[in-house]
Amino acid sequence: MPLDRLLDKEPKQFEVLQRVMGYFMISLLVVIYYFTSPNSNYQIFFPILVFFVIFFGPRISHALQYRYGTSLRSNVFFLIDTIVVASALAAVHLSLVVTFVLLFGILYTALNNKISMMMSSFSILLAIFAFYFCTIFIFGFQEYFQQTSIELSVVACMCAIIFVNFASYYQQKQILKVDLQRQTYFKEMNRYIELSNQLSRYAPIQLWQSIMRGETEAKLEYKRKKITIFFSDIQGFTELSETLIPDDLAFVLNDYLSHMTEIAKQYGGTIDKFMGDAILIFFGDPDSQGTEQDAKNCLDMALSMRQQMKFLRERWLKMGYPPLHIRMGISTGYCHVGNYGAVHRMAYTIVGRDANLAARLQSAAEIDEILISDDTHKLVKNDYLCAPQAPIELKGIQQPVKSWQVMEKYANKKDSQQWFDYEYKGFHLVLNLEEVQNYEYAELLSVLEEMIERIKVQKNLTTVSGVVKLNPEDEVKPVETNQPIEHG
Repeated sequence: MPLDRLLDKEPKQFEVLQRVMGYFMISLLVVIYYFTSPNSNYQIFFPILVFFVIFFGPRISHALQYRYGTSLRSNVFFLIDTIVVASALAAVHLSLVVTFVLLFGILYTALNNKISMMMSSFSILLAIFAFYFCTIFIFGFQEYFQQTSIELSVVACMCAIIFVNFASYYQQKQILKVDLQRQTYFKEMNRYIELSNQLSRYAPIQLWQSIMRGETEAKLEYKRKKITIFFSDIQGFTELSETLIPDDLAFVLNDYLSHMTEIAKQYGGTIDKFMGDAILIFFGDPDSQGTEQDAKNCLDMALSMRQQMKFLRERWLKMGYPPLHIRMGISTGYCHVGNYGAVHRMAYTIVGRDANLAARLQSAAEIDEILISDDTHKLVKNDYLCAPQAPIELKGIQQPVKSWQVMEKYANKKDSQQWFDYEYKGFHLVLNLEEVQNYEYAELLSVLEEMIERIKVQKNLTTVSGVVKLNPEDEVKPVETNQPIEHG
């Protein structure tokens, strides 16, 4: 539509268009008054004044916008509007209908442009001065507040309606345009959030969150920090990969990695990378709770992984897969951590002796064993039961390395213990109270009581040496005979 093309402008351009239209309407009303009123004087020259204002308006607008900004420009042009309206009121000698229309127009402009009370008060004083100046020196004193002619009343009302509807229609279009842009931005934002969530799975969650918060930049840089490094792999996984079909192998590997990843996330570990069945995790960057607490969090994570592996092993055995075990190594020391690679492709990782030490400790560990370095042991020895190991020669490390085997975490109160793991010949109990719901306690107690009763029955059926007891009727009695004993 032609009107839509006319209104398809920026707010600043529309403001100029609306002002020009308003000045044209004011000039039209003054000219009609000149031809319909017997008390006319120089009103025919009023459009010339308006023409000069329109002609120099853009230049004044650019100068004010460049030097002082939008706020001052709006206030200055409102003062100009006030002078034009006051001059028009002096020209029509405060004709009733025209006066009401012009005052309504200037009030509507003030509200639309959000003119302050102080500026409005100043504009009233300026308007009074302009009115009396034009009255005294140009249009002269005549009878005021005269009844407006029919022609002028009709045109004045039509101008007011057109002026208000023109502005309202533009505002409605702008609202629809802004709403459409908002919906577009909302869709784009959701799309970018979805893409960022997908891309975040290829980077440690701590690093991704740090980048999103603006704390870290994706650039080639590194720093030296004291961190705790964890390294683990599955014992015999290479041999397993030769016996399983690719789909079964992928299932076992993804099942293992997904559970280990959730545990690492629970304890705040930064997952560096997956290397087949091996996992490299470190604590201390980008988030850290202190060197000692980072080491304790790492050991808690390792113990939870070992416990979780028992559940996975039982499930895999029921599914027909061979039993799998893990080995874990942990070390603490200074490493360089940061972004390595190229500008267009980089990786967030660690480099240093202790990273290699954790991998070597893992290789030296037995199945389901957690080996930690001496530096790590010094940080956690008060909270964990650790068994010293003989110094071992590790590949790539010159001096023999003193290591410790992590047995369990000290529990001050048995009542607060959440894990129960007991294994003996023919008996294996693994209980994780963190996974048990309240309504399941009764069923667990029933199972345990049934188990206890069965053990008691078995105990009554056997002797101390483990031999099955016989019933009285099953005992062999000596054969009785009445024949005399012959003496040789």
